[in-house]
Amino acid sequence: MKFINDIISDFIEFVNFFKMKYKYDQRGVLKRYKVKFGLNKKLNEDIWCDLFVKKSAYNYCAKILIIKYWEDNNKILAKINNAGLEKWRNLVENIENHFSLLYQISEIDIRESPEMKDIFKESDYDIFKLDDELAGFIIERLKQYDFDGYDYKVIFTIFNKIYVEEKKSGINLQYFYKPSNSIDYILSINNDQAKLG
Repeated sequence: MKFINDIISDFIEFVNFFKMKYKYDQRGVLKRYKVKFGLNKKLNEDIWCDLFVKKSAYNYCAKILIIKYWEDNNKILAKINNAGLEKWRNLVENIENHFSLLYQISEIDIRESPEMKDIFKESDYDIFKLDDELAGFIIERLKQYDFDGYDYKVIFTIFNKIYVEEKKSGINLQYFYKPSNSIDYILSINNDQAKLG
């Protein structure tokens, strides 16, 4: 399905952009995480930090997919889809320069839903924030797609294919460091009929 393949391609570009942007950022904090929690301690420091940045990128992919699905299916007010962007363009003159703020508002809004509260709880993987450049990149790419009317399993399919590509490289990030609530949530969708439906 072209729709799914195009979204996967956009998310892979986003992950690569994210990794390039944050490759050397917050290294001191990441080193402390590694020492403090002692998880995956056999990995050398550079590999550990690179894996952390990758998992952080996938954490954002999962969150963005959930937000986009909820907005397109009118479960929360639209902000980062076409309808939401049009409203914001009428309110804010240069909204393109404030996409990170728009993403933050979307995340705060979905966190107000009792079923999403824990999924969007702040975690170590949120140490890297989506700046305007990253948020703008993914919002602009995803606005052309509409999940309205699609079964909720479509976000499992998309995310799983992105994640499977990562596993093909020999690394299973699912077991790296600590769990990510948003990643775990999406990966569990296929087994739970109640999710997002």
